[in-house]
Amino acid sequence: MSECEKCGASIEAPEIYEFAGESLCEDCYLDKKAKPVTGDPWAVYSARNTRENPQLTEVQGRILNLVKTEGPLEGPEICQRLALSEAQFQNNFATLRHMELARGFRDGDKIRYSVF
Repeated sequence: MSECEKCGASIEAPEIYEFAGESLCEDCYLDKKAKPVTGDPWAVYSARNTRENPQLTEVQGRILNLVKTEGPLEGPEICQRLALSEAQFQNNFATLRHMELARGFRDGDKIRYSVF
């Protein structure tokens, strides 16, 4: 029996997934492999066509509402205030960025998030 190098879960040999030199459980492997990319041109094009009537998840709506009312904010602050993990925030924010509803920008040495 091995241990997932990301979350520490016990995993048996047939359930070990290798990614970038790490031995991962299935959940951590999928998190790394299926991570949305905010600069994907096809995703932006597709999402832009649904921007007029966006179908946001509850988490996406909470993120958008927070940056609208109190932004720009840093990622860790958004995660703390909405009780989200960094992965949850990044995955949900990527959709908002694709729809051009929210954006991230560099402010000195920090990354802040605001409405588009």
